[in-house]
Amino acid sequence: MKAYDMIQKKELDVTRKELIDLILHDRQVDLAFAQPRSDEDGYLTWDAENWTCVDGKRFIRCYSLKGRVLRDSTTHNIYDMDNDFCPEEAKEVQIN
Repeated sequence: MKAYDMIQKKELDVTRKELIDLILHDRQVDLAFAQPRSDEDGYLTWDAENWTCVDGKRFIRCYSLKGRVLRDSTTHNIYDMDNDFCPEEAKEVQIN
């Protein structure tokens, strides 16, 4: 998939695993979706999320809706990434 690296100012062709490795090495990955997404309870709705690594083994996902950062965030371990990190569903992927 294509991702734009904001630091190197170029588009990269990356895999899902490569994005996770970048997050593990102190980069942030931003995903923007074409349609708003919602959790299974209908509590949270967002159209963008950013992923960072806390301590080399825990990940945090922060949410935005229509350009506004939401107060909610979730934490994940490496095994959660299989189900929760979906860059292939994003319309735009940025590496910060």
